[in-house]
Amino acid sequence: MTYRNPYIILGIPFGSSREDANVAFARKARALRRLGPAGRPQMLDLTWALNQVDEGISHPEAAMEIYRIPADPDAFTVTGNGVLAPPAETLPRRYGPGDAALDALRRAAAIEYLRYLVLLRASQIHAPAP
Repeated sequence: MTYRNPYIILGIPFGSSREDANVAFARKARALRRLGPAGRPQMLDLTWALNQVDEGISHPEAAMEIYRIPADPDAFTVTGNGVLAPPAETLPRRYGPGDAALDALRRAAAIEYLRYLVLLRASQIHAPAP
């Protein structure tokens, strides 16, 4: 049993066409050529993977020797609440009713804004000339 998956090495979905494999090979090979001799082992893997895809699988739906990731692509699609997307949880209030505190804050903000407006207007008024 082989532990290498040509589709994962090339970065393409299981059962992709030869054309898709060629495009993926060219993209990855271009990056490996820049590495020079250090990229040679990975280039051999890419070539092997391209050859495996080229040979093809006669019945992809029955092929069990090549693992597939993900086995079910819809498994990663979130459609509502669940383990990976829990519903929002409403927390209880810790400090009691906030209406009085909110009113006090509004009054303080209004007084501060009124003070700002009075000072602004006062800076615009000039004393009359004698």
